[in-house]
Amino acid sequence: MCSEVMSSSISSVGLLSLLFVLTASSQNSPPKVTSITFLLTVNDTWYPDAYHKKCLQTVKTPPLLPDQQWNKTQSIAVGDCDQGPLLYTVTDEGNGKSSVIVTFFSSVIEDASHPSCKIEWNYSYKEPKTTDPTESLLPGCFVADSREGYHMTYYWFHILDWRL
Repeated sequence: MCSEVMSSSISSVGLLSLLFVLTASSQNSPPKVTSITFLLTVNDTWYPDAYHKKCLQTVKTPPLLPDQQWNKTQSIAVGDCDQGPLLYTVTDEGNGKSSVIVTFFSSVIEDASHPSCKIEWNYSYKEPKTTDPTESLLPGCFVADSREGYHMTYYWFHILDWRL
């Protein structure tokens, strides 16, 4: 009888420990992102003469799904500056932080990699660190890509909204 009680107690303790470990690990797992809305800015005002038109535009994307293929998603028009699919993946960096890898399949970048950068993100907006009004509270990243090897086009990606 004593061994049955002891065995039952050990089993209960083992099950409780297992339940605690499983609960703790599920609480530390990152939330699943179902969509992100971005602000996308394109600046190709690098033209040196009046013959070429200059372009600086910002657009709000519709909510975009993660981990899509470039040919299976809609094209995002950034005014008359550029257009193409915007894709992203969310990767877990641990400790409640993630990275969002954003790639814009630009229609104007011909001989360089598509603009891509990494946004460090903790599933919230940034906290202000200064009183500088130009500091963005939106998580974002910036990249400059070359066109024909010497002209630069600049891209800013900011997370505006998301759904978990």
